[in-house]
Amino acid sequence: MQNQDDNLLKFDIPEIIFGRGSLSKIGQCAARLGGEKVLVVTDPGIIKAGWIDKCLKSLNEEQLKYIVYDNVVTNPRDFQVDQGVKLYLKKDCDVIIAVGGGSSIDTAKGIAILATNHGTVHEYVGCNLVNHPIPPLICVPTTAGTGADISQFAVFLDIKDKMKMCILSRAIMPDISLIDPELLTTLSTEMIAATGMDALTHAIEAYVSSLSWPMTDPHAIHSIELVAEHLVNASKTKDIDALEGMSIASLEAGMAFSNAILGAVHALAHPLGGLYDLHHGLVNSVLLPAVLDQNLSHAMPKFVHIAKAMGLELRGMSFEEAGLYAPEKVKKLIEDLELPTRLSKLGADIKDIPTMAEMAQDDICMQTNPCSYSNKELEAFYKEVW
Repeated sequence: MQNQDDNLLKFDIPEIIFGRGSLSKIGQCAARLGGEKVLVVTDPGIIKAGWIDKCLKSLNEEQLKYIVYDNVVTNPRDFQVDQGVKLYLKKDCDVIIAVGGGSSIDTAKGIAILATNHGTVHEYVGCNLVNHPIPPLICVPTTAGTGADISQFAVFLDIKDKMKMCILSRAIMPDISLIDPELLTTLSTEMIAATGMDALTHAIEAYVSSLSWPMTDPHAIHSIELVAEHLVNASKTKDIDALEGMSIASLEAGMAFSNAILGAVHALAHPLGGLYDLHHGLVNSVLLPAVLDQNLSHAMPKFVHIAKAMGLELRGMSFEEAGLYAPEKVKKLIEDLELPTRLSKLGADIKDIPTMAEMAQDDICMQTNPCSYSNKELEAFYKEVW
């Protein structure tokens, strides 16, 4: 007999504050959440760009105390979470602000988990294992791609086993996502392109996910439209209107995948990030076309909508022809962005393919791909883009 709960759906997002110059409101947000002593989690690049000075200025205006933790790198390490929570507890902090890309935000989520649940982040890997509410958390994304600022996900690198660890829990969704498109102006053009492809992957995988539904689909498809319209211009020129469009694309993709989960691209990408410390967006970009080709027949109606969202004129085409254009549109976008298309160019080692396939098979994101794949089929994905 089917459990009644299996038929229930939910849609969770944080409070969202959006707009150019909105970083100046960060102090008001922290005060509104009852903060008196703030832990600011960021990385050295964000400090160098000057955004933390603006953040601290806003905190000072609200007469809030603060401490900055900036030992964050791409693919955040488990031990960095341990360092951060020790600082949080030692300084008697009561609110956490993350300013940065997915790495800073995920590190902040890990710190928040341990601040009230204790132990290590390894104990919370999986789905809905965080039992106690976390401290108030505000996220300020400095990229347009990860969606970490509004999602129920956090991903960490187990430095000992070189594995990506995924935590999925409603308890770690931030209270406030403050999105200021001006923060994207200090990104490199290469980073804009790579993180933009991360947003596109989120949107597409959420749209074809087995958990997608009428609340997630419109956000996913609009995100795809915005990426098709703005990403090349944003990465080539840093035009502020294009950057704002990508901020909205990342936001809506995050809203979609946080509630519909993801698919095989992310399951295949996580082992590469763990083993080789590769940038997540770049790896997604390499893997996406190959997975789309194989997922196509399992979600053809949705691939027609994806092709249309990416600018395909459907008149005069059959249903099947239109769907086939979706992977081609993605490949053309990657070409226009001048991103790598082979894993071998990123420094991966072909001998690790069997191990990576096993890790991908066990990844939580594989559970919501529109179809299942054997280990041999997963190995074939890696080989196809080697």
